Amino acid sequence: MLKVVEIFYSVQGEGTFSGVPSVFIRLHGCNLSCSFCDDTLHTGNYKSYNFDEILDVVKDFPSKQIIITGGEPTLYDLNEFIEFLHKNGYFVCIETNGYRFENIKNADWITYSPKDWSKVKKSGFSEIKFIVSIDSDIEKIVNFKTDKPIFVQPLNFFDKPDMVNLDFCIELVKKHPSLRLSIQMHKFLGVR
Repeated sequence: MLKVVEIFYSVQGEGTFSGVPSVFIRLHGCNLSCSFCDDTLHTGNYKSYNFDEILDVVKDFPSKQIIITGGEPTLYDLNEFIEFLHKNGYFVCIETNGYRFENIKNADWITYSPKDWSKVKKSGFSEIKFIVSIDSDIEKIVNFKTDKPIFVQPLNFFDKPDMVNLDFCIELVKKHPSLRLSIQMHKFLGVR
């Protein structure tokens, strides 16, 4: 059983798959309590679902891309669930702060968004995303080495973009072209 806050259909607004129609499964709970968290739903009500019950919901949507998010999905050992989704024809992406990569090793794509930049892991992910504001210590990002895509994403308001942080991130990627910009497109479009 998984504690599910919500399942919904939208377009991915961040990272490599930005703009791709996707089914989102938001799981309950997180190991952190970040002051800048832009989705506090993971701390509220949830319903426990078994794998078949989740499939009954997601199969009503036309996309075969699933994004499991939270909160923090790696609180759960999701490997069996990921394999279940694979057997049903789904491409599975996970968004994580990197708490327990071993719990998502079967995923097709892992977006790692570390919150403690002094302890950034070097492997276990497909792309890395740093949440950046004008006050961020960008040297840790600029000096981070990986062969995976490195995204900088402006720290935005809960429901809309923060244009000051966005402008800062645009200048950052222009100055350091090894970085990529992720903008949370859904906040510009006013969709979930």
